[in-house]
Amino acid sequence: MTQVIKRGLGRGLESLLPPPIATEQAQQTGLHFVPIDSIVPNRQQPRTVFDEEKIRELADSIREQGIIQPLAVSPLSDGRYELIAGERRLRASRQAGLEQVPVVIKETDGEGMLALSIIENIQREDLNPIEEANAYQELMNQFGYTQEDVAKKVGKSRVAVANGVRLLKLPRVIQEDIATGRYSAGHARAILAVEGLHEQLKIREKIIREMPTVRDVEKMVQALVSGGKKPTRRGAALTSQMNELCERMKQALGTKVTLAPSGNGGKITIEYYSPQELDGIFRRIIGE
Repeated sequence: MTQVIKRGLGRGLESLLPPPIATEQAQQTGLHFVPIDSIVPNRQQPRTVFDEEKIRELADSIREQGIIQPLAVSPLSDGRYELIAGERRLRASRQAGLEQVPVVIKETDGEGMLALSIIENIQREDLNPIEEANAYQELMNQFGYTQEDVAKKVGKSRVAVANGVRLLKLPRVIQEDIATGRYSAGHARAILAVEGLHEQLKIREKIIREMPTVRDVEKMVQALVSGGKKPTRRGAALTSQMNELCERMKQALGTKVTLAPSGNGGKITIEYYSPQELDGIFRRIIGE
């Protein structure tokens, strides 16, 4: 439930304190007010970059209007609470001088806390693409999830999760560019097709200098990879039957599969993006 806690200006610090909430109402809505100093940061917070200017703006808004959306917390054994979601709101509330904040208390384990933190941030579009990719990878590393498992947890397609995780293969400087919004994740994914750090950084410099579209970068990379030869149209040599087989293999294996026919034979490429996903593909192929 969303509750707006209204404030007035010029009435002193007491105007920032939340109004009392009846015990019965708290039980019905799940909303509670707890001392702000009793909330500790989330150990698995997926966000790593916070815009201090936006937090100051949010603090100003909280002074004027109060907290529109409560924080989500999990109780600790010592009477404190660990934050699940709402890091920006918590920081801004501290700047605004609040002594208590509205919370929804959730009982959850480490897996649930990490998943809830990621889901809340993704739904609010608070994570940059690299933070999101690291959060997906953390779920896979800590809990043995496949990309398909992660996709179900966070309500994304498996392809979206796979494309996110692939960004972590890029050099650190390119990851920092994406995190700070210097150019888009689409530009960066195009760079992945280029082998070698030197060539990748050359493409990066060209993106920064010329600010091309993602499609232009893809063409640039294709020309570089093919040695200047005119690229062949993707899938042009595949028959409708081959396309159907390829699609069925993608669905069965849960990952990207490509066919490259050559004469009466050809090549099948099956991609994986983590050791856990390789294990899952292996088990599907051998029937375990």
